[in-house]
Amino acid sequence: MKHVSIKLALLSIVMFAAVYALAQQPQSQNPPASDQSQAQQPAEAPPHADAEPNPDDRALEQTIQDDLGKDAHMAYSSVAVHVTDTQIMLTGTVHTSTAKDQAAKIAGEHAGGRKIENHIKVNPNTHPGSGL
Repeated sequence: MKHVSIKLALLSIVMFAAVYALAQQPQSQNPPASDQSQAQQPAEAPPHADAEPNPDDRALEQTIQDDLGKDAHMAYSSVAVHVTDTQIMLTGTVHTSTAKDQAAKIAGEHAGGRKIENHIKVNPNTHPGSGL
């Protein structure tokens, strides 16, 4: 029983690290600011580009992320959550369409009137890896 708990804890840590890395990926892909014309810049700010991140939004992201990690449908999934005052955006990859729907349902339980943007991709060919 103790080994199962340790394995679950390690799996949770690995999943959180993967989701965190995925959430940070768009930042590293943005080119440095230059003197290019306004026409070449995106119309909307990308996720996590807040000048001053709202601690309440980050706490809600973590709450949703924790709930996703507890759901059996989310096994072998890599889902990132971004919360603003008007929306909750889900991105990443899951193994089944049921997992995608479940992620939206979990986010909706915490939405508080925010719009749910579900950009999760279903990839049944994802492999769980060697395990722990």
